[in-house]
Amino acid sequence: MKLKEGMLLYHGSYAAVEKIDLGCCAKGKDFGKGFYLTSDPNQARNFIRSSIVKAQNTGQISLAQNYGYVSSFRFHYPDEISVHEFETADKEWLWFISQNRRKMLSSELIPLINKEIFNAEIIIGKIANDTTNPVITTYLNGLYGDIKTEKAVNFAIDQLLPDHLVDQFCFITEKAINCLEFQEVRKYVI
Repeated sequence: MKLKEGMLLYHGSYAAVEKIDLGCCAKGKDFGKGFYLTSDPNQARNFIRSSIVKAQNTGQISLAQNYGYVSSFRFHYPDEISVHEFETADKEWLWFISQNRRKMLSSELIPLINKEIFNAEIIIGKIANDTTNPVITTYLNGLYGDIKTEKAVNFAIDQLLPDHLVDQFCFITEKAINCLEFQEVRKYVI
């Protein structure tokens, strides 16, 4: 999952994205508010469907829209930027996602998480996508036990099948966004 100079990254959405606007990014996502990409073009394409459904449910687009886009960007490393990579889906990864998805858990979980993560401008890790949502919701609701315990964390991660999860790259700051050079947009009918 390492971020490399010249790497192509992909963003799937109901809308084409040529110029990134962090103000349009939603809160409550896995790694917080930011612009999300993946190194897997198929994963980006698969995300179009859920993006369309969410946009239709919020009235952003017509219920008749049956197409979306994959926008691609080339990454260029600046002289200095703070990057945090979750090498695997582990307890810190799960706690970080949990406190981003449910702010009411922040006071419990933030003290357990490496403080450097909160200063990162780019965060990389496994994606907790729509197929993993039931497991994460069950974990967040405490049905596997206290969310801070090794037992609950390990059980949730085992259910997520982390070896099958693809990557996501979250660009959080303007400096991070400026590392992305737009390449192209492709339209897909779903």
